[in-house]
Amino acid sequence: MRFGIILSLVLPIAAFAYPTTSSADNYQLANRNTGEVELHKRFSNSRWTFYNVGLGACGKVNIPSDFVVALNSAQYGQGFPGPNCFKKITMTYQGKTATATIVDKCPGCPVGGLDLSVGLFTFFAPESQGVIFGEWNFSA
Repeated sequence: MRFGIILSLVLPIAAFAYPTTSSADNYQLANRNTGEVELHKRFSNSRWTFYNVGLGACGKVNIPSDFVVALNSAQYGQGFPGPNCFKKITMTYQGKTATATIVDKCPGCPVGGLDLSVGLFTFFAPESQGVIFGEWNFSA
């Protein structure tokens, strides 16, 4: 019983003695991020084919050895150049990883699908395979 009385007298004093942060301090913590934060989905089991590059929908001429891709129409977006033009993506297929640049639009590709330059495709697999299924996401 005495312990309960002593505890009831000490706890309020201890609560006031403990320093707290003000809401102004919390506001500063909440506003600390100054950079852009974007969330991008990873596309697994994405259909990849290859095509003959040249002048792409983004307005740049490329050669077959460039590590470039044509992005499916749904993700390419509207306007010139498209909102995803020249963005980097990271691609993985059977343990191999490469970074490529979006330079074109692929009207025949499904959502998440890509058309790769011949050089990029052959980095992952021989041309004779024709179609491969890999994983990709927008690079940070």
